[in-house]
Amino acid sequence: MRLEGVKALIMFIGLMIVGGLFFFGFLLFALVFVAVVLVLFLGFYAYLRLKLWWRKKHPPKVLEGPEDYF
Repeated sequence: MRLEGVKALIMFIGLMIVGGLFFFGFLLFALVFVAVVLVLFLGFYAYLRLKLWWRKKHPPKVLEGPEDYF
């Protein structure tokens, strides 16, 4: 009888460890995923702002005559 209780306790502890690994693994994955998405979003936002700033500071040249094409 006592041996069955020890086996059940060991199995319960093992299942708790496996469950904890799955739970914290999911949390770690979610944290890394959110961090990567945030970095990509901020990078895209910075790229877009820089591109708009560059266009504002350097407008396209207005071509007026044939000499502008050469």
